[in-house]
Amino acid sequence: MVKERHIRMYALKRIIAYLIDSAIVLWLAGQTGSFLARLLLSGEPNPARVALYSYAMMAASGAVPIVVIGALSGGLGWTPGKLVLFLRVKDARGAAPGVSQGILREIIKYVSFSFFFLGALIALYGIVTSQRAFYDDWLGIEVDDLKPSGLTETQKKWREFQREQCRKS
Repeated sequence: MVKERHIRMYALKRIIAYLIDSAIVLWLAGQTGSFLARLLLSGEPNPARVALYSYAMMAASGAVPIVVIGALSGGLGWTPGKLVLFLRVKDARGAAPGVSQGILREIIKYVSFSFFFLGALIALYGIVTSQRAFYDDWLGIEVDDLKPSGLTETQKKWREFQREQCRKS
């Protein structure tokens, strides 16, 4: 019963962290769009400028989330949403995975979530059932709950012991 509650809380924390990060990234993408509109659409209407603006917005809507969230999660181990909810992205050594790993993680998420709605459902299923998304398994990355709720001290120690055993092997 306690373990099920912890799994539900962990999944809920990951979902809320994702929503916080998405809101921030959408705001950044909107700001980028406003800047590009002022830069490319000022003056007399021109079909070439409108086309360039469209392509620039498509690139920015993909690049901004990937670079910002990937660099934060890979370089620091946190994104704003994960920081607020006490979650940390780490590799097998327990350190932040690195900017390249973070960006690769975000590219995988972006591709699977954009083109395949099923990818989002599979990731959510993995988080709810095994506390790991498929893209984290592929990259050997873990999202650790720094303040797990609903676990006894014995369960917390057992969890840490199991992690240490996985790191050694």
